[in-house]
Amino acid sequence: MKDIKAICFMGFYRPVAPRDKVYIGGLKKRGVNVLECVDNTPGLAKFFNIARKYREQGKRCDILWVGYASAMVVPLARLLTRRKIVWNAGNSWYETAILDRAIHRLFSLAAFAIWCVDFLAFHSADLIILESAAQKRYISKQFWVKEGKLAVVYTGADETVFHPDPTVAKNKTFTVIFRGMFLPATGVEFVIEAARVLKNEDINFRLIGWGEPLQTKIRKMIADHDLTKVSLTTVFMPADELRRTMLSAHVMLGAFGNNERLERTIQHKTFEALALGMPYITRDSESNRELLTDGVNVRFVPPADPKTLAAAIMALKNDASLREKLAHGARILHETKFTGGILAAEVENFCNSFSGRQSPGAL
Repeated sequence: MKDIKAICFMGFYRPVAPRDKVYIGGLKKRGVNVLECVDNTPGLAKFFNIARKYREQGKRCDILWVGYASAMVVPLARLLTRRKIVWNAGNSWYETAILDRAIHRLFSLAAFAIWCVDFLAFHSADLIILESAAQKRYISKQFWVKEGKLAVVYTGADETVFHPDPTVAKNKTFTVIFRGMFLPATGVEFVIEAARVLKNEDINFRLIGWGEPLQTKIRKMIADHDLTKVSLTTVFMPADELRRTMLSAHVMLGAFGNNERLERTIQHKTFEALALGMPYITRDSESNRELLTDGVNVRFVPPADPKTLAAAIMALKNDASLREKLAHGARILHETKFTGGILAAEVENFCNSFSGRQSPGAL
């Protein structure tokens, strides 16, 4: 075994998404050189461009790292190298496109094609990094992958953006904030229903996100219920403004849908709440319980239950000491388990276990 000195990052996107940025940034700080073979040219040209870039600089790397949201690149990587391939999958393309966003019908040819791409990717990589232990069990069963090649490393948050800032004052009116894509799984409509339950309370709701068709539905719900204390922001917000807006609120909200995928996934904003040291309410799930403890660093509520969500919001509004306890617990959890340095060290340990070895049978 030898320590890795350089990795080749391959994918359709540069490592700017949290799922890649936290790990890659941490590895760079630990002295690992990162070479990029990235291309998102439309059509098949991007595959040839990625292959060309790898041929030019791939010999300088110890392992090949395929980035998040690049499942189709993993089989290409297997054709290009005998080096070990680490795929930062997080989850599966099939889950995101079919189970979460319903881009195609469940039993359509397109859905089957996406499943096949995932299958090839999972079996082409030597090590797959996943977002939760629940996800690991699902991937192993759904795609017939040996659990020994599946590693769990939690996502973390971009600490250059999400960190405490004592200069940011809390809003005068008690404010809860929801941030994220308006997708069926996020359950943003249940946040609106909770706001309707609390319509006569001195509570403001701030929603930041986008995504049709739910965006239109949300606007209609706000108008139909005359929810004047609900504000909706659907435009891009610069990082510093976003951080200050989140910190000015009193409570952050997570995901509340009744989607089966939420039993396995952990939202990025969960780690953002921990990094910010914010009181956080989200739905109870198998994956969330891997790292969060109800009443210590989070307040759990059942899925698709706006009345219980409303009650949890009121409980935190009326109990400043509980808000402080959850906020403190969140920040401690981040500092002890989910900083970029801690997560990068975990990733590096996994990568070192493969460094210098070759994959028998690879081209």
